[in-house]
Amino acid sequence: MTESAQPLIDSSTFAPGPVIWEDEIWVLARHDAGDRLGLSLLHREPEGLGQLSDEHASQLGRIGNRLIRIIEHLGESGTVALGRIAGERVCLTFEVTGVPEERLHDIAVKLANWGGEARV
Repeated sequence: MTESAQPLIDSSTFAPGPVIWEDEIWVLARHDAGDRLGLSLLHREPEGLGQLSDEHASQLGRIGNRLIRIIEHLGESGTVALGRIAGERVCLTFEVTGVPEERLHDIAVKLANWGGEARV
């Protein structure tokens, strides 16, 4: 870590469940969605959707689109429902039927191929 680099905000302080993937700016965590697989993509910094820089807003769109493609290409997947939770930080939610929790590793690794680190 260079001297100018800021330490990462501990995702356990804001993630709704276990973190499955993360990079310096974004965290993908599991959330409870009943009988569906629920994932939440959160901005590490406490900023609302309208407060994101153009670069971070672009990243949000790219990561969200990649995540939907990854999930929908799993053989057992249904259509991904996309939502947003208003709050202190940007949070997009992804919920899908038919995908077992055992596939979280596959999802995280495929997303990590674009950057960041798989945590499961």
